[in-house]
Amino acid sequence: MLKNYLGCFFLLLIGLLIAVPATAAEDCVALRKGVKAEMDLQKRRQLVADWVVKCPDDPMANYKFGLSLERYRKYNEALAHYRKATTLDPTMGNAFNGMGDIYIYLGQLDDALDAYQKAGELLPGNSRATSRLALLGAKKKALSGEVVSADEFIAVMTEKEKVSTSTPLLLLGPALQYQLAFDGNRTKLQPRGEKQLTAIGQALRNEALDGVRFEITAYVSDPGLSRQAATERAQARAELIKSLLTADYGIDPARMTLAWFGSPQPLSTGRDTLGSWVEIQRPN
Repeated sequence: MLKNYLGCFFLLLIGLLIAVPATAAEDCVALRKGVKAEMDLQKRRQLVADWVVKCPDDPMANYKFGLSLERYRKYNEALAHYRKATTLDPTMGNAFNGMGDIYIYLGQLDDALDAYQKAGELLPGNSRATSRLALLGAKKKALSGEVVSADEFIAVMTEKEKVSTSTPLLLLGPALQYQLAFDGNRTKLQPRGEKQLTAIGQALRNEALDGVRFEITAYVSDPGLSRQAATERAQARAELIKSLLTADYGIDPARMTLAWFGSPQPLSTGRDTLGSWVEIQRPN
């Protein structure tokens, strides 16, 4: 009799244990449907917050909560939830897109490229991942000292988003930061630097940028130079670029506004740093 009683007890306990996850899963589905049906943004945000608390291992709940946090510019918290979403569901391409966006806001170029690359693999033909990869790829080439083609330059400078200055690294908007190949510490271009400038000159002459004005800013950060000496070198480089674009490519000097700075800090690109760079920007 006791044996039968214990047998029934354990069967009942097992049934309860099996039923709890099923009920929790049903609750998560109900919360998901409630979020989708709610049209009021504030109420929806609260529902998403409740959803992720009650269903912390739901990848969609983490993605949606990350999206909500991103909209309120809570970037580090959003990134944590996007990461958790991709851990729970490695096929969630939209969460990788979200990570890419956050890395842009945080000025982490290489991590942004990696995230959009993964999103593109998971979401073939996704315009968000494809366009961001192309634009950030051009920015990466400029920062790495490679030759950015005239077409790539035009694509960046016709970008419709405004230049984001939330970090020193300008990853959004019509701006390129170049590691131009100057000849040592002098204000003269190496052959590779001449090729870089040729592509810039060709782009500025293209009808897509006809009459568009640009800001050209040179930065020099060198611990071996005084602030004044660094500033003077930056000025000479900015003036050299303008004069070459005018003399060799016929660019109207009125289209180019110059600035120069002896920067106390190098420019961090996420995994590398630049001691000297030239920024070409289409004003917002």
